[in-house]
Amino acid sequence: MFMLFHLLLLALEISECFGACAMTQRCVNPYNIPDYKQCIPEAYAIPAIAKPMRGTGWANTTGGGICTIASDCHDRGQCIRGHCVCADDGMTAGPHCDQYSIQCPEYKDAACCSWEQNQGLAENFKLLSSVFGKNAAGGCDACASNLMMLWCGLICSPHQSNFMKMHSPYPSVHYRPDPMTGTDHVKVLEMDISLQKELTCSLFDSCKSTAIVSMAAAMKSSLGFLNYQAQTGAIAHGEYLFLHFNDTVPHAFDHSVLSCSNYSIVENDTVRQSLPQQAQRLDSISSKNAIKQCPCGSCQATCSAHNSNSSRPIITTAKPISIWDGFNFRVVGAVYALVLILVVMLKWKDYQY
Repeated sequence: MFMLFHLLLLALEISECFGACAMTQRCVNPYNIPDYKQCIPEAYAIPAIAKPMRGTGWANTTGGGICTIASDCHDRGQCIRGHCVCADDGMTAGPHCDQYSIQCPEYKDAACCSWEQNQGLAENFKLLSSVFGKNAAGGCDACASNLMMLWCGLICSPHQSNFMKMHSPYPSVHYRPDPMTGTDHVKVLEMDISLQKELTCSLFDSCKSTAIVSMAAAMKSSLGFLNYQAQTGAIAHGEYLFLHFNDTVPHAFDHSVLSCSNYSIVENDTVRQSLPQQAQRLDSISSKNAIKQCPCGSCQATCSAHNSNSSRPIITTAKPISIWDGFNFRVVGAVYALVLILVVMLKWKDYQY
């Protein structure tokens, strides 16, 4: 018993130094149904070791299964010359197109997410793409990509236990109302998550000019934007995450982000292939000829430039735009002179009468 106790202490010390997994999910939420209480994520009582994305439930091949008709490919692909050819949508995989592709290839060799969570991420990323992506429709592909990378990191990073802890004693489960669906008593796993301040600021910069953020009052600041994602938007999927922004690496999650003003870095094949699967297929990222800049991508940054190793503080600039910017003295003077002449002429005309 004494030896077992010491082994447990050693395991905890190792997880603190190198990171391990703080949560998982062992069931599938059918069709991503909101407020499905029978299947929510669960915390580990003791941090667990990250594992590669291989084995049961994981799809490590796409297409190639023997088929006769399209239904043999589960209507998510075509049967061509006796073999399934799956849809190239960033979601579909498996020999017979009946599985989900690995959503976060950056962590494929060591991950904390289960294949069940991978399936949930696939469905949620599909929604993120349509809501925050599409440059031509008021979205920003850099924003959608950054949000996917954030969720990939939070759910799949092999160092999850460094920045994620149980909010209350194990199993850290509570019930909350869901404002999105109107359900009063939703079962959720509550976790504390630490984020780098620069990351939150830079991520918000890439999203703040999108149509959805511009219209939603709750998303008008970087903190409000992320809290909305981690709390209001997460309740329906069995999670409620308390975000903290005052820690530094390694006790806070950090990641590089794509700049909305110029994300031409994705033209590098290695960089693009490390992005989440569905991010790789966003229009401006998948097309080599597309401009790698979102609408209003040159707007003033909320904080200093960010990279994955950044430790610089948030910078607030007093009066970043002068009140005289864009003011043309000659034009204004000419207009006022014409107005004055017109007034004098009208007064003179009245005087004549």
